[in-house]
Amino acid sequence: MAALESGYIAALHAELEKYKQYPRGREASLQRPEGNVVVWLLIDRGGRVLDSGIEKKATNMLLNKAAQTSLRRIEQVRPFPDAVFEGRDKYRFIATLVYNIEN
Repeated sequence: MAALESGYIAALHAELEKYKQYPRGREASLQRPEGNVVVWLLIDRGGRVLDSGIEKKATNMLLNKAAQTSLRRIEQVRPFPDAVFEGRDKYRFIATLVYNIEN
């Protein structure tokens, strides 16, 4: 059971990376901010995102805005497998969005 749950969570983290947006604009290109934003998503069994937000902000406001924009784009993710999170119709996930500048 735990392996199924951690497999689902790992797949969800990979899915969130597809939605992650790096800050844009002149200020972002000058600052080139890096850091982490811890986010949460409340997801129902069918994969619908019921709510989301920031659990722990980055020190840079551009990263926080980018994380909020990314979260607003997520409406649906993969549904829970039948045997995962039994007895729950929704689950609150926490993930860290890592913002790094690649050389």
